[in-house]
Amino acid sequence: MGLRAALLRISMLAVELTSLPLIMLASIYLLSGYQMLNPEIKAIPEPRKIHTDKFLRALTIFLAYLHTLGGVIIIAERRLKGNVKKTVELLASSLIILLLIIFLLVEATL
Repeated sequence: MGLRAALLRISMLAVELTSLPLIMLASIYLLSGYQMLNPEIKAIPEPRKIHTDKFLRALTIFLAYLHTLGGVIIIAERRLKGNVKKTVELLASSLIILLLIIFLLVEATL
């Protein structure tokens, strides 16, 4: 198996492994947000504590960026050719990693 094929398999695995946790975290954030706005909804105990939890926010950010990075690599591998593929992957990966670092640093200061 070549390096490109291994990268594609790892990217597919990353996308697959992050999909379910991300939809669960998004649902928890959505429900806890609605519950904070409308206290009659009793879906989640202590919605404010859950909605503002630093670990859950950092986990969501990390999983979202891992999912995005894997998705960008998959799309580039399937849709682009030659040097354009490598350039797009490198630029997108660099931007995604930079944004991940910025968001995690912001989270660390809150």
